[in-house]
Amino acid sequence: MKHKANRSVFATRLGLTFALIAAMTAVLAGVITYVAWSLAFESYIRSNLQSTATYVARHAGSAYYLFNGWDFNHRTMIPQVSPRQDVIVQIFDNNNNLVYDESVFNPQIRDEASELFDATGIRELNPEDNNVIIAPVVVDYIRVGEVRVYAYGSAGLLTAHDLEMRTTSLLALGAAGFFAIIVSTIIGMWYSRRLVSPISQITVAAQRMRDGDESARSQLDGDDEIAQLGITFDMMADSIQRDRERERRMTGDVAHELRTPLMGIQATVEAIEDGIYPADSEHLSIILRETKRLTGLTNSLLELSRLEDEKTEFPMSVIDFNDPVNSSVSVNRASIEALGLTLIVNLKTGMKVNANASRMQQAVTNLLTNSMRYTPEGGTVTVTTFQKDNYACVAVKDTGMGMSSLELQHVFARFWRADSARDRATGGIGIGLPITKEIVERHGGKIEVESKVERGTTFTIMIPLAK
Repeated sequence: MKHKANRSVFATRLGLTFALIAAMTAVLAGVITYVAWSLAFESYIRSNLQSTATYVARHAGSAYYLFNGWDFNHRTMIPQVSPRQDVIVQIFDNNNNLVYDESVFNPQIRDEASELFDATGIRELNPEDNNVIIAPVVVDYIRVGEVRVYAYGSAGLLTAHDLEMRTTSLLALGAAGFFAIIVSTIIGMWYSRRLVSPISQITVAAQRMRDGDESARSQLDGDDEIAQLGITFDMMADSIQRDRERERRMTGDVAHELRTPLMGIQATVEAIEDGIYPADSEHLSIILRETKRLTGLTNSLLELSRLEDEKTEFPMSVIDFNDPVNSSVSVNRASIEALGLTLIVNLKTGMKVNANASRMQQAVTNLLTNSMRYTPEGGTVTVTTFQKDNYACVAVKDTGMGMSSLELQHVFARFWRADSARDRATGGIGIGLPITKEIVERHGGKIEVESKVERGTTFTIMIPLAK
């Protein structure tokens, strides 16, 4: 149950993280939108103020033309815009003298914007103030003065519709942000649980494996990273299971292989102790033979273990592919001929490989030894080197007992023999071919086998050519 609690905590944290991100996004969007709208409305207000100033300037020009100058009576022709737009309108002549101040005729302005008036009751609008909008008064293409407009109300020149639109928009933005947080929280919680579920499957499978269940798998499938993690975990579990099965099988095989020589040694020694057998050279030789068999088995197992350990390295160099083949043939020629077998050698020259000469000789020798064991007297062993694609190849062919297709599936398994009785008689322990396979694969090559019952077997080693 612990993993379920952890899953719930992680899913909750992930869901809350989604909610927090959504909230931050909503707030940020709100701030940016508010600032953008504020700037837009400020531009809109200035545009409205400019329209008002131009409108007043046009009527002021008409008054100027009608009264032939700036006269106090011209105020009756100036539009009264302050009460409905919260603005102050002033008109100045070309000498910067104030000739009209709307606040003089509208006490309401003094009440609503009292902070704008000095002790004298008149405060002239400064044309250098960015908040003051100016429009020239032109009569017959001659500038005779200017109109200055200043918005003192908090809403500027916003109409009721403008204010309603801004308020509605901000409320809508806030509501959208709120619902976005709610929806993102729900979706985040759902997605986080969906995301955590396969991780939990991997955790459960790992815990089952820890508790000894080798069949535990996450059963995940898909293309995303978590599914690939599950698939990789299952592949690792398969590999571990194969390794454990191989270890158990190897342990059983080793025990079986050790039992036979040990039982022979024990039986012979007990018979000598009981006086059944004399302690002569014949019976001592039996003990020596079985002891050598044990030594050979132990050395072969150690050799195979070292080869399977990828950390164990052996030096490589560019060599003539025929050199280790010739060395192996020379060493084993006498033994092959002593068994009444015919040895045929056909070598192709000019092939270079990056290899360890002694290991390659060992691999070829193992194949020759295998052919000698399974080829009856009068048979033939043929060694041939040739090039196939980018590989230098050596084939060891015999005319021996051969193997069936079922037997070919086990030919590189440890301690496996095609004919146990015959092989024991000749001293084989079933490690040579697995060692050969490891040597070839450590060289980046591959080994193939073809065989037919009673017609012989062909092993082919393929090593990449040197660049």
